[in-house]
Amino acid sequence: MKALQVLILTIILTSYVSAQTKVTTESFPTNFSTSDFENLKKLNGDIIAFDGTIKKEMLSRNNTPFYYLELGEEKGIWTTLMFKNDKNEIGDQIRVVGYLNKVKDLRPEENYLNGEKFMVIAFGLVDFKTENFLFLGGADIQKKEWIEGKIPTQ
Repeated sequence: MKALQVLILTIILTSYVSAQTKVTTESFPTNFSTSDFENLKKLNGDIIAFDGTIKKEMLSRNNTPFYYLELGEEKGIWTTLMFKNDKNEIGDQIRVVGYLNKVKDLRPEENYLNGEKFMVIAFGLVDFKTENFLFLGGADIQKKEWIEGKIPTQ
């Protein structure tokens, strides 16, 4: 009987969480654009979300995509994904959410980052054209917040 109660509670909670994370027109907001490049030092460590076009692709030290995303006005930022992504390629327009961090402790194979001061470590990606939505496992709270139309909290 106790097992049945636990099963029913699990189903109810799963249904509740699913209902709370329905995608709407407010889902996946952004808070970063080309005009914010002059404030990178102030934003260091913050969660940012933005649209970018994949201009270059390398592999990160974790064997996940490392994209140079152009935001416009010839401004861009290197962004590494914390997960695999086989769907997107150079030229695709994507929206990512992640932590803005200073570039440091480069390995020799990361010479493409030489001269870069900041990068983004992305834990979420959405591609509206292909309906590709990827998120880091274990970041369920941030995923839910972004779907609900909020910039995720740390």
